[in-house]
Amino acid sequence: MPPSTVLHAMDYPALALGHREPSKRTLDLVDLTVHVYGLDEIRNSPLPISVIIASHGRCNSVKNMHYFAVGLLGELRRLERKGDRVKTHDALVVTLDHRNHGTRLKHRTANLAFDQNPAHLADMAATVFGAVQDHQFIIEFLPVYLFPRDERVVTQWMATGISLGGNTVWRLLAEEPRIRIGVPIIGLPPDSFVKYLSARAVSSGLALAPPTFPASLRPWMEKKAKPGAYDGKKILTLHGAGDELVPYRYGQEDIRAVLATAAPGDVEIWVQDGVGHICSPEMLGRTAQWFWRWGLSAPKEA
Repeated sequence: MPPSTVLHAMDYPALALGHREPSKRTLDLVDLTVHVYGLDEIRNSPLPISVIIASHGRCNSVKNMHYFAVGLLGELRRLERKGDRVKTHDALVVTLDHRNHGTRLKHRTANLAFDQNPAHLADMAATVFGAVQDHQFIIEFLPVYLFPRDERVVTQWMATGISLGGNTVWRLLAEEPRIRIGVPIIGLPPDSFVKYLSARAVSSGLALAPPTFPASLRPWMEKKAKPGAYDGKKILTLHGAGDELVPYRYGQEDIRAVLATAAPGDVEIWVQDGVGHICSPEMLGRTAQWFWRWGLSAPKEA
């Protein structure tokens, strides 16, 4: 497909997929503000809760993830109404601003690429590292603030994210045992992280040496996922065929290695033609189907 026909512009409102807006509650976990979608709708349900943490991309903010949350919960309601499977868990969607983004922004330059920020490699690594910590913080403390009287129980945590958020989801899948179901969108796994960022540096005329790539940064950047890190995890990884910002080709070998060792059906790869570095409505639809299948429902008994 010619480059001119590849869709590169994110249309966030389109991600709502025409669904009605769910309830939204904003609360602070000390100084971390999170937005919880779908709480009112499950108030009288006896089911356990699965929480889906959904995170945004670089140079974006939680504001646009509102449409993503609306579309995701709307699709989950649609799948429930379809009646092909038995619902086992209620779903909540939680969104947050990454560090130095949105309401947490302090240094705009730190979010920019090499053409305006020579420290892009370090800033990207630090932002993903911090995002993983923020997800873990939410896992530990969201139920404390959300259900102080032990009204409900969260039994499962899932994650999805776009671009920077996709990189974060891959790292959570590799390192956080409580995240067993994930959908990274236009992101790459930890083993591929240095590949595509190094290519980005070289294309900007920078040498992979200090100060662009200090030796002190290499242990984290070059750390490989432990053997068996993805065993039993349910991973749907989504990419745009025309993505030149986080190109699938830089992660293809590592992603296929994860697929090769997984049980049948546990890992799926979908590369959408005619799409660049964006999350498309089709990607969001597949995300909902994945969470419904693996985290929120079970097959009907024959």
